[in-house]
Amino acid sequence: MHVRRPMFDRVFVRGGCVVALPRRGTKTASAVVFELDSGREVEPGTLNSTEPPAKGVSVDGVRLDYLSSPVGRGPSQLRLFAGSASEPWRTLELPDAISGVAEAPFGWYVGCRDGLLYGLERSGELAWRWQTPGASFRPSSPAELYFRPSPYRLASNGSSALVAWWGSLWSVGPDGRTEWGQRLQDLIRPHVSEVRLRRRPSRAAHALGVPAQASLQEIKRAYREAVKHAHPDLHPEDATATTRFRRVQEAYESLTGQTAAAGNGAAAQVIRFVVPSLATVSFLAVVEDDWLVGSGDGRLFRLSRRGRQLARLRVGLGALFCVRDCAQQVVAVCSYPVTGRSPPNLWFVDAPAPVQLPEQNPWPDHLLGSYGSYLLAHRPRARDLALIDESGALAVQLRCPRAITSICVADGALVLAAGALICLEIDGLSPLARTRIWQPPFTRGNTHQTTVAQAVKTR
Repeated sequence: MHVRRPMFDRVFVRGGCVVALPRRGTKTASAVVFELDSGREVEPGTLNSTEPPAKGVSVDGVRLDYLSSPVGRGPSQLRLFAGSASEPWRTLELPDAISGVAEAPFGWYVGCRDGLLYGLERSGELAWRWQTPGASFRPSSPAELYFRPSPYRLASNGSSALVAWWGSLWSVGPDGRTEWGQRLQDLIRPHVSEVRLRRRPSRAAHALGVPAQASLQEIKRAYREAVKHAHPDLHPEDATATTRFRRVQEAYESLTGQTAAAGNGAAAQVIRFVVPSLATVSFLAVVEDDWLVGSGDGRLFRLSRRGRQLARLRVGLGALFCVRDCAQQVVAVCSYPVTGRSPPNLWFVDAPAPVQLPEQNPWPDHLLGSYGSYLLAHRPRARDLALIDESGALAVQLRCPRAITSICVADGALVLAAGALICLEIDGLSPLARTRIWQPPFTRGNTHQTTVAQAVKTR
């Protein structure tokens, strides 16, 4: 199907039909409906509703949709729908931008950039408010609004809510009380650096044949070589070996700061810097009954419902984000490339090792989700659409006549709005969820720290 209607701005699938919504400001004021199989245009009245699927969470037949305002630009709207109704039966307002909505036993958890987490009942009544620690901070300028503590990231396991702001995590129960708090820097070992200072070249450095500002590794390397040539056990016939070995030992102790040997100059002064991790939370998700936390430094954590660390995995070097399927289940994690030649940065939860995204789409924010055997990748405001297989290879590359404004997937079909309405039939493309069995090191009790060198070897 290839329909020349440049006014189409958004498409979605309802039943066996494709609904195309016009771009604002065009002469076409209503939606246009086409049969998915034949591409034949039909009357919109044949469908129960041509409203686009609402974003939000449905609980017991009640759907919550929201329209968020920009940060610090006034209230946001919450709308409650009954079943598949197209008109809301109740509308509410929150004072600032909405950061996320998640399911709760009583209704919904709603995060707001005013610093509060709201407990909203199915009836639309407000059950409680939970304030992010430090949210009482009052910004002095509009730019500081973005740094006010708030439920910036939000996830729910159906009972409790997990809230994240920068590198801090809090679990909030269904009664609106804090269950526990955790910091990422407490889960990551601090980085320790040592600087060794010597005021001037010493005879100790000359004895080992190293420069005055040699590193500890260089000193140890030179010491091992000197011992081979001066140890009495290795040179029993040399009468001067004992004296030479004593000088080597004294020089080593002087340079490493273990003692100040007389006549060998000032001992090395060691300055140790302990730098705690400044990693922030990049995404939150739920796996089984545990929390999945991605960090800004390429680490993935699996925490219990009580906040205890169950597993830790080094995926990459840059910030981590997750890839979900159409059922919103996490199927892979992906990190940003931070070097010129990036190591593998895409890891499926049922794969033994990571793979590398293709050069055409190296960024995780290009990935739209997992459908059947493929990942869909699209750069914003671009004309290209890529289908990536599970080996990280570029399986299909599409180039549309104009910029892609909307994408939707049906069973085996891909529908694009890109200057024209385009429908493609692709084998292996299905929105049906595929069961994935999580494998180590994603399972409980695993700690896997992959270095960059090891990651490059897996390619």
